[in-house]
Amino acid sequence: GNRIGGEGMQALAASSFFPKLMSLDVCSNQIPSVGMQALAASPFFTNLTSLNISVNRIRAVGLSPFASSTFFPNLMHLNMCNNQIGNEGLQALAASSFFSN
Repeated sequence: GNRIGGEGMQALAASSFFPKLMSLDVCSNQIPSVGMQALAASPFFTNLTSLNISVNRIRAVGLSPFASSTFFPNLMHLNMCNNQIGNEGLQALAASSFFSN
């Protein structure tokens, strides 16, 4: 990864340059929960079908807002291995009505 971290992910999430992006791989970029929270609040990634957030520093506090986000209606593949999501984060994702794909 490029180690974009939380600030880099926040900048990426705030960018409107990727409206047609279908796949995003930010594996091994030292992204903390705050970066995932920014992505969850971003309306600019609605065409994503694949998201790889593996090997970062994401915790349940970062995944929970993502699980309730309406901005990822097309997401079919989510790789989130090797984070610190725990049972709370997994339960939030499993309970989400937004991830029926």
